Amino acid sequence: MRVLIVDDEPAARQRLALLLADLDVEVVGEAAHGLEALELARERRPDLLLLDIAMPEVDGFDVVRHLPEPRPLVVFQTAYDEYALKAFDHEALDYVVKPVTRERLAQALDRARRRLSEQQAPALTGDLLTRLHAAVRTPRAPVRMRLLVREGRSHRLLHLRHVLRFTAEEGLAYAHTRERRYLTDYTLQDLEERTAGLFVRASRGDLVSLDAVERLVGAGDGSATLVLTDGAAIRVTRRRAAEVRAALER
Repeated sequence: MRVLIVDDEPAARQRLALLLADLDVEVVGEAAHGLEALELARERRPDLLLLDIAMPEVDGFDVVRHLPEPRPLVVFQTAYDEYALKAFDHEALDYVVKPVTRERLAQALDRARRRLSEQQAPALTGDLLTRLHAAVRTPRAPVRMRLLVREGRSHRLLHLRHVLRFTAEEGLAYAHTRERRYLTDYTLQDLEERTAGLFVRASRGDLVSLDAVERLVGAGDGSATLVLTDGAAIRVTRRRAAEVRAALER
């Protein structure tokens, strides 16, 4: 079994590599952050990711959302206790709690081998990732100012200050800058939660940067139009108009 180690702490990567050396697997690489993990996963096609959850900017859940096909199996590693992670046990996923022990790691690898032999990879859907993320989310987590978006066959980190709005079209969410738009692997609801306080939901399909709003024009029927700095006009539904006005006044 080919394993890729992903952890932003050098000591943790070294410990995992030493443990894996005694467990009959091939370590195909080590990634120090989420973007590097995606690059190595694309290049080296591991069978399994031993993936840290808590990493800056691109965390473990972001990595899973963006993994290329065919997707490897994932064993999350985390400092959270087992009680907080009961959701994993019900979703055919696995995790190991830091500091990782040889016995628990061996158990996770055996479980992964069985899935590989039976070709039973877990369905890591966006909804599942959202629920698992909620199970381990720390209170008052800071807003991450860069977002992972698609760029051709690879990915890039896009700073939120360059994003004027997000839109949802045919089930896909796009980030719009002055120059172009980028496909994301998130839902608009995911993006609304990630950018809370910086963006406001104008309608079911539009999430707008507060800094990009040039003016708000009332329509006389309770709805309104947001005019953005790039000239785009975004309709605000009557249901969301009060919330948008309050966000602009803060």
